[in-house]
Amino acid sequence: MQNAIKTFVSHQEVLDGFDQAKLPIDRDSIRSRRLLRMIELVEVLRTPDNQRSMWQLLLDAGANPDFILMRDCDDDVQNGRRPAIQVRVNTCKHRGFVVLGYDADDRGFKLLLQDEGTSIARVTVEKVNVRKLAEVLEDLVDDGTRRLPQATTNNAVSSNAAIQGDYLLRP
Repeated sequence: MQNAIKTFVSHQEVLDGFDQAKLPIDRDSIRSRRLLRMIELVEVLRTPDNQRSMWQLLLDAGANPDFILMRDCDDDVQNGRRPAIQVRVNTCKHRGFVVLGYDADDRGFKLLLQDEGTSIARVTVEKVNVRKLAEVLEDLVDDGTRRLPQATTNNAVSSNAAIQGDYLLRP
């Protein structure tokens, strides 16, 4: 009986991929609890077809795991900048940057699409709740292309490089 439980648990880990689909970011260097929560949501939230996480969707959209920009802000500042994550994608739907951040009232998220070579957001979707976040992202950038083979979508990306700073679009 115990062997059957161990087999099921190890098989379930492979199916879920929660511990394998991690963003290659050093969490110890991040000071914002809200940014850590956002990173966790990107890793865990599933796309509407339940086949991939948001991070796997972004990898399929051409995101470079070695080039992730983060805005790591002080959580205690009320009217300051908000945490955000930016990645570059290249699909038929969008070629440029995707910025995920908290919206103005911190009750949801906003997604910004910025074309490559410009500094102005082309598309802004605000007040996206957690339940709709993966669906809205999929509608904006996913063109159906699977760049990662199905067998490797559950493997961890073996990189730990991330660029931190205030390089993202203004809130």
